[in-house]
Amino acid sequence: MRKKGLFLVALLTALCFTSVAWSASPQWTWRMQVIHSNAHSDFAQNVQTAEDIMKATGGRLQIKVSPNGTFAPSLEAFQACGDGVFEMHSSWPVYAKGVEYAFLPLSTMGLGLDAHDRWVWVYEFGGWNLLQKAFDKMNLKLLAVEIWGTEIMMANKPYKSVAEMKGRKMRTSDPRLLAKYGVAGITLPLEEVFTGLQTGTVDAAEFGHLKYNEGLGLTDISKYGIFPDFWNGHFITTVVVNKSAWAKLPPDVQTVVELAFKAREHQHWTKSQYLSAVAMRDLTAKKKMTFMRMDKAPFIELRKQMYAIEQEDVKKYGGLTAETYNSIYKFMEVWYPYKTIAAWWGDGLTPEQQMGFKPGTYK
Repeated sequence: MRKKGLFLVALLTALCFTSVAWSASPQWTWRMQVIHSNAHSDFAQNVQTAEDIMKATGGRLQIKVSPNGTFAPSLEAFQACGDGVFEMHSSWPVYAKGVEYAFLPLSTMGLGLDAHDRWVWVYEFGGWNLLQKAFDKMNLKLLAVEIWGTEIMMANKPYKSVAEMKGRKMRTSDPRLLAKYGVAGITLPLEEVFTGLQTGTVDAAEFGHLKYNEGLGLTDISKYGIFPDFWNGHFITTVVVNKSAWAKLPPDVQTVVELAFKAREHQHWTKSQYLSAVAMRDLTAKKKMTFMRMDKAPFIELRKQMYAIEQEDVKKYGGLTAETYNSIYKFMEVWYPYKTIAAWWGDGLTPEQQMGFKPGTYK
């Protein structure tokens, strides 16, 4: 994955030096709404990609990046982009499950694939083509798949298991499994998560990785950060473009746009993970939050129950939903045995055992 990313960056750089002479004014100006606010690194990353495209196309294509809500609400933005209200969009496809329910398993999965798994599935087992099938229903072309860093539950009580959350309310994008344990899952959009947790509308909230949640202000109103991410797994955002706008570009400009957004897929992951690690270190040092991990033993039964829920989806929705789940199951059968036996040598060891020295003692 790293070699692929470096190749794409190198190729894009080469295009920067071989493109046509700089245009006096852009031939095409696109509007791009991203789900993020200006405070998030994801927003800055999209701005940088847009600047790279401007350079690589010799000034022919200008992409103006705008924060969430500029042209359409978060839950309606994919449809708006497909309708031509703006040309490009980056967000969680699960927001469009009302158009195509398959976007739920295509984007996320309770007690499902981790980031590495999902990348392999997307690029090696047909996941990309299934995503495009779903986006075809909204007149959108898929350009990039960004897999997110580990999500974290923000709470003011130290829940050690799902059973301890009985009677509580949790903000989550997938409440189905929680309902079986007496936990009320509430799907609040990004715009309402902070207020929901602050006012007690919910007792706990998941939204993104730790650094992203810090940008939302959730770390200021939470005492505990709880792992692991069982509710969503490593979900994805996608970069898409209106097909009609896309068709107006010549092949060379299309190639630049595709390579530019693909080149930063992996960086999106590395930034989310590392910046979250730094945030955890700093929040711990300031004694602002305590971080903990739930007991994993109950997850064995939870995964079986999640599979039963998925089978209900297959029967209810069929079509692309069934095709997606069956693709993931077949992938799991091939991938999980290999992944388990080939796990990193430090799997299961403590941080000190993995490092081979005590923190702060190296020279």
